[in-house]
Amino acid sequence: MSLQENQNNVMSIFYSLGKNPARLFIVAQTLLLVAFVWRDFPIFIFFAFAPMFALMDHPRALKDSYLPFLVALVTAFVFYYLMQESLHRSSLFSWIIYFSLLAAVFAVYFLMQLWTDNKLNKLALVIFVLGMEYLFLVFMTNENPVFLADLLKYKVNWTRWNIFTGYTGASLWILGANLLFYQALFKDQKINWWLCVTGCMVVILPMIYSLMHSYMPLEKTDVIDFYTGQSNQNHPTYAQRGELISRTGAWVSLLIIIFTLIKGMTKKVTR
Repeated sequence: MSLQENQNNVMSIFYSLGKNPARLFIVAQTLLLVAFVWRDFPIFIFFAFAPMFALMDHPRALKDSYLPFLVALVTAFVFYYLMQESLHRSSLFSWIIYFSLLAAVFAVYFLMQLWTDNKLNKLALVIFVLGMEYLFLVFMTNENPVFLADLLKYKVNWTRWNIFTGYTGASLWILGANLLFYQALFKDQKINWWLCVTGCMVVILPMIYSLMHSYMPLEKTDVIDFYTGQSNQNHPTYAQRGELISRTGAWVSLLIIIFTLIKGMTKKVTR
């Protein structure tokens, strides 16, 4: 079998998968469960959300499977925490709240898609999730808030650079890689190999940078201490910037929502 035939077969697999919501649902759940449970080497988390992005291209199918999808995500995280030495009720409660807020973010995104005739890029969804994490941190500081970045807490040697971006910089790392793999594998009929390579580089380069440096990585306890007013002398850079990524995401989310509403109202007036 020639190289061209192999490429065509791979393309047909991803294209058919992207057109079948049921298969996307199964693949997304399988990858997420593996990523959550295999905590010591969470490499799957960098492309586990890509089928979920593709699933959102089928709003009618997603409407029917929305609740079971949310329940499945929460179940996956329960398994994730059951594998730890102890399961804290506050952590489980925070994850349930997190996914409830995530469901609200998805709902807002879908409404804005209807408002803009499906012109809103999925990058906006990533920004919304980051903004949500910042609000979650600010308003749930005393309730052990959780983030996607927590999925990498057992591999802190991968995220030593988070002293510059904030703890939720790892959330952007996860979502950004997944968005690239979605664009490369599921967006079009042909696989975009340049985006595949870019996605791999987005995953690998921060790891290499982190492994090459000896910075003391930022942990969630440092974030909680900072936002509860306690001193953070171990991370002076973070003390100056705070959660730079998610805070920026919150402000940009607000601007996107305002701009979209104004644009939609202007269209209605002109009609």
